[in-house]
Amino acid sequence: MESFTISVEKVDEAGYQPALRGLAHNKKQETEKMPVVAEKLANLDGGHNKFLESMILWLDVRAPRYWWQEADTFRLSTKQSESTMHTLTAELLAVNMDEPADVEKFMADNFEPQSCSVETLRWIHEAAQEKDIITIKKRLPEGFLQTRLWCMSYKSLRNIILQRRTHRLPHWKEFIRQTLAVIDHPKLLPSLERKRKTDS
Repeated sequence: MESFTISVEKVDEAGYQPALRGLAHNKKQETEKMPVVAEKLANLDGGHNKFLESMILWLDVRAPRYWWQEADTFRLSTKQSESTMHTLTAELLAVNMDEPADVEKFMADNFEPQSCSVETLRWIHEAAQEKDIITIKKRLPEGFLQTRLWCMSYKSLRNIILQRRTHRLPHWKEFIRQTLAVIDHPKLLPSLERKRKTDS
């Protein structure tokens, strides 16, 4: 399998205590008792785990364009990304295309391995010099790495995990692994590995 690139950094997380407070209202119990209740209800859909909607997470995710196309199918979230026009063009113009070390570093920082040839980078560089953003976008390989701030609820993240943990694109498993490692309440979410049913 070819190597791939994805990285996840937690920027912020909020809403756990308000979510428990809302759950306490629903159960007509004290908020202090709700962490145990929350863990019991987290895996029960059909409205039982709607408190997860109040827990919000902000992640900085760096991944290739072809992965982001799939991530965009999850609409109950928002994303803010680097600007191809401003960020990439400015960085490209700073690259000395006659210096192999300069070119190699730029490619390593901005593309998945083996996703962009030097020739393609030269074409993109020429378009940047001409401030031709349309040509840049046309020639940009799918392996171009873009960082986006992805904001979602725990409920949305739960759906992502359930739908993508066995996906054939390895980025999804790695995204889930890294995300579960950095969030505050992973016990409220499904695990990376699907649990096997055992005979009773």
